[in-house]
Amino acid sequence: MNSDRGNKDFDAGGAEAARAPGNYTTADSWEPRDEVKGDVARMVFYMAVRYEGNDGFADLEINDIAGNGSVPLMGRLSVLKEWHEQDPPDAFEQRRNDLIHDLYQNNRNPFIDHPEWVADIWK
Repeated sequence: MNSDRGNKDFDAGGAEAARAPGNYTTADSWEPRDEVKGDVARMVFYMAVRYEGNDGFADLEINDIAGNGSVPLMGRLSVLKEWHEQDPPDAFEQRRNDLIHDLYQNNRNPFIDHPEWVADIWK
């Protein structure tokens, strides 16, 4: 599935992905299955605040365009915000956040702990 998605931006619509039923794709976008849309959105929000370009990694930013290619822009903000609202953090996502903090990274995705911050940052 990762090779099918590649560098495609997240957006709604397209044809169902043959190797990943429930996911949809176009030439420049990828729509994950409904059960993980909010999870995906919060991961992208986290990457946008975590990677600011001052530590050897690219400055990742979210815009409202699909088709950004390999530049460090991720889209489509309006759709990611919808997915975040439609699929709020659940027990599985909260447990994953706890495990990542406790066992691996010693940091958390703040948008799982505080979903309301999305509206505060991306108006």
